[in-house]
Amino acid sequence: MTLAERLEVAQPTQRGLPCRLATILNSLSEDDAHALRAALAVPKRDPLRLSSARIAEELRLEGYDLHYKSVETHRKRACRCYKHDVGRASDA
Repeated sequence: MTLAERLEVAQPTQRGLPCRLATILNSLSEDDAHALRAALAVPKRDPLRLSSARIAEELRLEGYDLHYKSVETHRKRACRCYKHDVGRASDA
């Protein structure tokens, strides 16, 4: 596929609420969503904590297009899920 063909069929990036990671969380099976939420919730200094890069890589292996910064930003509650209204926040 040429670049011109790729650009012709490319979809725009989602804007607004929720962020990309929350959108993925909402699309996962209950078991997978629970496992991802658990992985995201492991405290920073815990030796079992997976890095944001590792979580993003595992999601890419599952077919989700996600950069580690999206994981990191959501984890820090600095993404658009939390910027406008903390009470409306998606999944942490």
